[in-house]
Amino acid sequence: MGHQSRTRRESVGGGRDAAKPGAVEEGDPASGEPTYAAGTETVVAPFGRAAKAGTVFISGMHSDTNPSPGLSVARSLRLAWPGLRIVGLDYSPESSGLHSDVLDDLVCLPTWRRAHLETWVEQMCRLLEPDDALLIPCLDLEVRLLATELGFHDKILGPSKASLDMVRKPPVDAAERLGVRVAESETDTSWHAIDRFVRRSPHGVWVKGEVYDAYRAYTAGEVLALGSVVEHTWGGGWHLERHVAGQECSIAFAALNGRLLDAVFVTKALVTVAGKTWAGEVAELDDSLRDGLADLVADARWTGGGELELIRSWHGDLTLMELNPRFPAWIHGASVCGINLPAALVAGRAASRDGLLAPGFTRVVEEIPVNPTLGITPFGWVAGGLPRPADKHPSGMSCLGQRHLVPAERAAAPEESIPAPTSTAAQTGGFEELLGPPGPEATPSRHLLLPLFAEQFQALKEQVEGLGRVLLAHSVKTCPQPAVLREAARLGMVAEAISLAELEAADRFGLAAEQGILNGPAKWWPATDRVRCWAFFADSLAELRSLHARLDSGFELEAEVVGIRAAPVHVASRFGIPLHEPEAMAEAAGLLGSLARRLGAAWGLHFHFAQSVLGASRWQRECAAALGAADPLADQMGRPPAVLDVGGGWHIDDMPYVRASLGYVLEHGPAAAREADPLLVLEPGKILTQPTVAVVTQVVVRRESRKHCDIVVDAAEGDMPEAPYQPHPVARFDGSRWVPLPPGRDRILGRSCMEHDVLGVRLDLSDVQEGDILAFGMCGAYDTSMAYDFGRGTASRELGHS
Repeated sequence: MGHQSRTRRESVGGGRDAAKPGAVEEGDPASGEPTYAAGTETVVAPFGRAAKAGTVFISGMHSDTNPSPGLSVARSLRLAWPGLRIVGLDYSPESSGLHSDVLDDLVCLPTWRRAHLETWVEQMCRLLEPDDALLIPCLDLEVRLLATELGFHDKILGPSKASLDMVRKPPVDAAERLGVRVAESETDTSWHAIDRFVRRSPHGVWVKGEVYDAYRAYTAGEVLALGSVVEHTWGGGWHLERHVAGQECSIAFAALNGRLLDAVFVTKALVTVAGKTWAGEVAELDDSLRDGLADLVADARWTGGGELELIRSWHGDLTLMELNPRFPAWIHGASVCGINLPAALVAGRAASRDGLLAPGFTRVVEEIPVNPTLGITPFGWVAGGLPRPADKHPSGMSCLGQRHLVPAERAAAPEESIPAPTSTAAQTGGFEELLGPPGPEATPSRHLLLPLFAEQFQALKEQVEGLGRVLLAHSVKTCPQPAVLREAARLGMVAEAISLAELEAADRFGLAAEQGILNGPAKWWPATDRVRCWAFFADSLAELRSLHARLDSGFELEAEVVGIRAAPVHVASRFGIPLHEPEAMAEAAGLLGSLARRLGAAWGLHFHFAQSVLGASRWQRECAAALGAADPLADQMGRPPAVLDVGGGWHIDDMPYVRASLGYVLEHGPAAAREADPLLVLEPGKILTQPTVAVVTQVVVRRESRKHCDIVVDAAEGDMPEAPYQPHPVARFDGSRWVPLPPGRDRILGRSCMEHDVLGVRLDLSDVQEGDILAFGMCGAYDTSMAYDFGRGTASRELGHS
């Protein structure tokens, strides 16, 4: 979508005619209409005189590397009208912009920490009593509080409550009116929903506060922690938005009673570590964007400044991320380039632009003397003798949110009405349908739900059907229970083991060792003189060299396929050979080729990185890139691979993505995958075994607090070692059936003395009492195979004596 035109254009806007009291109208002889000197702060008067506005109050005066917009707005007004009386308004003497000589006067009201709402309303009304007084609010929460408490006020150049209601986060309606995309978002903040959304966001997500703050996160754990920070800091809710890669842009605009006065498009050229604009390129809006913006402000009957935060993709598409109800802090940069939006707002019309805009702006650091009325903030003595860093909100604006003086942007749904993620019994919920009533056995106890293993296996078979020759290998480490091994054998799977001990255990329960696959960095442990398997994949060049040496020393090894594990190309990993490096490729080809000849075996290539960590889209790209080494390996070895092993580590929620991801790998991976018909090996582990176990536990303590409830159960992290890393559905036995617990704000704590022994979060425990029986689902896979005794007075092995 183009926006680069810098030539003069005819005014485009909504057709609503609204006159600002005392504003200079088009054609007023007093305006004079001189040319505006873009690219300089030389004072000219493109708007004529400042109409009847004798005093303009501007709030949000703090100015640091993450500034509020007030000082920038004041400088823009001073640029237009040297004689205008400009008064800085803030809520702390530490707001640094109050010291600027751009201001004629200042007003410092009590901080939001101790402000009295009725008194504040009276103070604002008194400030605006003079006929020639105006207020431009520049603090997000203040804008909303003014709209709530004072309603429509013709001396407040800010949006009304009705206007703000139309641009709630996420800004779906605004994007539709503008004709641009909107970032995908998730408003369900239960752990299950967060985990799923993050996993399907390959570039991370943003945790966005209801009214302020945004933090980037890459894991569900980070999201939960940052969401808690937002709730604690601002006292409101939050949602997730998927990160959109591209160039950061903004549209700033000024409007009056639904009439678009003027707008500017800025592309961020330089930003601070906090992501704040330091330099930008300035351009006019194209007609399409301008018309869409005019429709948006007309529908919202917008008054005041505003900013649309956008991302421009490398293909030129725009995605709307946020709409801020005030001018941005960089607004004076646009003013010195030729588009003075604060002056347009006060004048009630845009200035004429007879020449080209200056191409852009940058910020510089400037020292100024302090205002003697305010003085300097005294040095704060702290441990270590270091001065405390400047606060983004010295006025304590976050306290305004914590005190809930501003109504929530959207009505908060009762916790019990938050919809749970759709799932089947073999996905993230529904396990309670297969779990029998609690028996007399002591808690905590573990219960096998074997039918779910077969259900998942059948679903996986359907996913790989039609993809060619595919072998499914059970990852023994994810569930070495005899019943599961026997079931895997019955279903026609082979064993994938990371040690000879695992391979032997699989063999005992029906998964023949001679059909098994050996993987991992220490697969030959415990040591033995003879090994027979179907395939193995060396994890390193050192392992390949060691195998040659062991064979020279009499080690007997039988295998139909010998292979190597390729390291990921774009993701750090401790495993695999970096075949994307020429030296490693050459040595690996030589060692692998000679080993295959010694054993009379075919060769293969293996890739593994947990899909549950990368998500489907990143995993398929990494897999295709790593297996791409098969083609140069085939050239050096003189024959194509017989086997391509794509590993496992799939999240159970992502079963529907298996087929598409494997199809991507076959299409975009090595040519050998399409031309040589290799056997495709998939090593499903937790995607099959995660739902097959439930842990039943009893509530031993219930602890109430003002904000939430904690319960302590007799299970602990040793019973569910994956509890800190992934959500587990929880059900309560009500005497006749298992009832899933709905989302909420409460926690389930394990019995141990460890701070991190937290088994469940963001649950509604209002109906759970001491003595109740709970069941955690999704406790198979590593929650079972890595479980350990803890806090029971026992040890897994006796300690030896020296």
